[in-house]
Amino acid sequence: MQPKTPRADFEALVRRAGLPLTEAQIAEIHGGWFYVEGFLERIRRPDATTPTRGREAEPALIFTPEQG
Repeated sequence: MQPKTPRADFEALVRRAGLPLTEAQIAEIHGGWFYVEGFLERIRRPDATTPTRGREAEPALIFTPEQG
C-alpha cells in the first residue's frame, strides 16, 4: 500500500522534526508510513466533529482489573 502523504511532504516532516536521516532511511520509513496514517485515522480525536471511534471502543474504559 502507498501512503496518502506525498514523499515531498513526508520529507518536510522529517526536516521539521530535525531527524538526521539519509535518503535511504527516509524512503524506508515513508514506505511503511501508511501504517501510521491508518493508526492516526482510527484513534479518537476530541477535536473532531465526528470521532472515528466511540468512547466505548477504548479498552481502558471497559476493562476492570481484579483487585485483591
